[in-house]
Amino acid sequence: MLACCVLAACHTTQPPVTRDDLVGNYVYKSEDPEGKATDHDLDRLVLQADGKYDLVQGGPTKPRTETHGTWTVWDSGRNGPEVSLDRSGYPIREEGKVVKLLIDNDVGIWYEKVE
Repeated sequence: MLACCVLAACHTTQPPVTRDDLVGNYVYKSEDPEGKATDHDLDRLVLQADGKYDLVQGGPTKPRTETHGTWTVWDSGRNGPEVSLDRSGYPIREEGKVVKLLIDNDVGIWYEKVE
C-alpha cells in the first residue's frame, strides 16, 4: 500500500502544450546518419502568434515552394496534441526544451523549433 502511495506521489505529468510554446521558427531534421544534402535543405516553418504559418520547402533537386495558411493546435486523442497546418497534422513531441513537430516518426523526420 505504501509503495502505491509513493509511486503515485512521484508520478508527474508534463503540462499541456500551449500555442505560445509552439510559436516560432522550425527547421527540417532527419535521423539520416550520412548528413548528406537532401531535397529538404530549404525547408523552414514559421508558426506565428496570430495563427498564420509560412512553410518553405525545397532542395537541390526539388523546386522551392512556399505555402501560407492558418495553424491550430488540437488534441488528437490517444496520440496527444497535434499542430494542424490547414489540412496537414503534425504530432507534437516535447523533449525538455526541444519542441518537435513529427513529419514521419517511422523514418525519423521532423521539424524542430530553433531558439
